[in-house]
Amino acid sequence: MVHDEPTDGMKQTARIVLGFVLLFGFCARAATYKAPLLDHHAWRQADTAAIARNFYREGLNPLYPQIDQRGDQRFGYVETGLELFAFLVAALARLVGFTPEIGRLLSALLFVCSCLMMWRFVRHRYGEECGIVAAFLYAFGFPLLLWAERSFMNESLLVCLSIASLLSAQRYLEQRRGRDLLWLILGTSLVGAIKLPYLIVWAPIAGLFLEVDGSRAWRGPLLLMMFANLVAAGAWYWHAHQLATITGLSFGMTDKLFDPAVVFSMSFPRVMASRLMKDILGPVGVVGALGGLWYGLRERRWCEAFGIAGFVAYLVLVAGGNYIHDYYQLAVMPVAPSLVSFGVLRLVDAFATSPERRRRWLATALGVAALATFVRSASAHSWYEYAPGDVELCRSIGTASVSEERVAMLGTSDPKLLFCADRKGWLLPAPVDEQALHRIWEEGARLVVVPKTLPGDESARAFLAASGSQVISTLDADVFRLAPPPGPSK
Repeated sequence: MVHDEPTDGMKQTARIVLGFVLLFGFCARAATYKAPLLDHHAWRQADTAAIARNFYREGLNPLYPQIDQRGDQRFGYVETGLELFAFLVAALARLVGFTPEIGRLLSALLFVCSCLMMWRFVRHRYGEECGIVAAFLYAFGFPLLLWAERSFMNESLLVCLSIASLLSAQRYLEQRRGRDLLWLILGTSLVGAIKLPYLIVWAPIAGLFLEVDGSRAWRGPLLLMMFANLVAAGAWYWHAHQLATITGLSFGMTDKLFDPAVVFSMSFPRVMASRLMKDILGPVGVVGALGGLWYGLRERRWCEAFGIAGFVAYLVLVAGGNYIHDYYQLAVMPVAPSLVSFGVLRLVDAFATSPERRRRWLATALGVAALATFVRSASAHSWYEYAPGDVELCRSIGTASVSEERVAMLGTSDPKLLFCADRKGWLLPAPVDEQALHRIWEEGARLVVVPKTLPGDESARAFLAASGSQVISTLDADVFRLAPPPGPSK
């Protein structure tokens, strides 16, 4: 792919196109910012939002994240990664008051930063045209990314920090300035503290160093970055483990790692391939990625090649999480736009026989990518859908209790109802026995939510009826108010 030196007119046109990409990309994400946190991965969004709200109410200290599902405990310290996204939301909430909409809008604003940095990174590697194509694909070509960058989750920040790290590495290798190395170390250290597996960003960064420094890449700055990252991550996760010893609350730090039964199952490669085709890269993204790998390896462009190798290793090493949750595969996003845009342009150059045909084929590829994102986002089982019954139940819990009362949710480990009802308490997955109910009753549970579909709930309902009374019935659940237990109570 041969690039002519861009003229001032071409640069100005590119800036105008980039402006529209950023504007409409932001609008596509922010359009649903008022939707309740009850849609796709509501459990993860609710956990992050609850931590943000607790930062706002119980102390703006990022070292002590707290969750709502803390039972009768005063503090809800939880073992988790650095909740920087939740902390930023809480800091903004100090200015305007806490609402979940702040988190959604912050994710959409992070898209603007990420897309702009991606454009700069790719433009420097492959030229003005490739940079604009990468920005367009980042904004509209990857279905799940569009959803994630309006969700109340860490992923938008993780992708942004990873792209910032790549850009810092690129600038350091070009100018060898100490401040760029410091930004690189800071960005990757934050990535490791937030979510350790996202340190697969080491792979494309190492590829950049290899492209410039050859065999000398494995000395000095690269090793310093890795050492600093491991120290920062180790310090945070040691601290997080100490929090778990206080409360017994943990999100689970190692339960989603390598599992031979998952990795060597027949369904694992099928599920990964299906998600990459439909949700993560889209059909144009898959074709462009394959083309980009082919041409990149031939030209010794190690950044994207190493990035994909690191992503494949990540799929295996974190097999449990990747198999269960689609958003885990968003870890490929820091290198995907660069790889796909490079591959698409190379394929178009290889097969187009005239400039006019080349323009038509490129426009068609970008149009199909955007259309595939729209179709997947608006299809059945859309990520943006939520159950109206959940909204009704949250409102019912709020009206039937006061904020100080503790609430128990039976038959679930999903904290979404605790968050949207703004209550603290217990999550008791099925099966729920009478002994567990008696325990939380004595610990101070005053409202108990029983799903209509709770299996084997006869004994639970009998205990609740004997210890209190039903106060609300919705289409999805019944709500019981418990009387104070005999004797001293909390």
